[in-house]
Amino acid sequence: MMKTKSVAKAIAFNALAMLALVLTAMPAGAVPNGSTDTDYFNRNAEGWFWYQDPPPEPEEETSPEPESRQQASPDPFAGGPADPLERLEAIQKAIERAKARAVLEPTEENLAEYLRLNQWQLDQSARFADVWRRVVWQTPELDYSLRRPTMNLAVHEYQDQRSRTRARAVAEVAKTHGLFFFFKGSCPYCHVFSPILRKFSEAYGIEILPISLDGGTLPEFPRPRVDTRVAAELGVKTVPSVFLVDPARRNVIPVGSGVMSMQDLVERIYVLTRTRPGEDF
Repeated sequence: MMKTKSVAKAIAFNALAMLALVLTAMPAGAVPNGSTDTDYFNRNAEGWFWYQDPPPEPEEETSPEPESRQQASPDPFAGGPADPLERLEAIQKAIERAKARAVLEPTEENLAEYLRLNQWQLDQSARFADVWRRVVWQTPELDYSLRRPTMNLAVHEYQDQRSRTRARAVAEVAKTHGLFFFFKGSCPYCHVFSPILRKFSEAYGIEILPISLDGGTLPEFPRPRVDTRVAAELGVKTVPSVFLVDPARRNVIPVGSGVMSMQDLVERIYVLTRTRPGEDF
């Protein structure tokens, strides 16, 4: 047993001695396996360095590519008629013709041609919309939203001002005008509209003359006037019907027929008495 251990120690010693001879025979700064790194005696703090991954190769620096900009489709209709109306008509016909051909003969070539023309049409529409908004932003007199706002906060303020203006106007009209209210006691819509009209009268102080066409009554107007002659003169054919009357000038203005809300009545009376056609739209 002792002899075996002695032999093992001798073999190990001889191996170490051979390794030392090999290492000392290498040029300074060289290590086994062709490495050009510093010798492992100077790098012993790294531990089992022969298990490390080789250092990564430096990556080549590449300059970032500029972002590609979407190019508009080339105009496939360049060189068409000089008149814009004729050119637009020719373009529309060409696109419809290409679409019909693609539908009836759906080959790759026909589909590609139609898609190309359609893409040009979409690009042209987008450019039109973009220029439209730029012109509107920079030309206040062409901005319709300044006359009728579209943003929520502005819309609420616009509506409030509009309501106050109309309410004041109707209250002024009530001082010199009244309403003819034509109805029938047998008309279900008259029963629906009657309380609305009574509430409108109380809110704006306008007098109402109820006129029954069949001798019937309504809860809100229990003592109406029965007079079909006036209805015939004014051409009343539908009930309920409301007319705005100026007794001093003997002027009668039809307001509307059927069931109307209080807001409808205010709007109609304001438009008919305070505006001209085209002023309030």
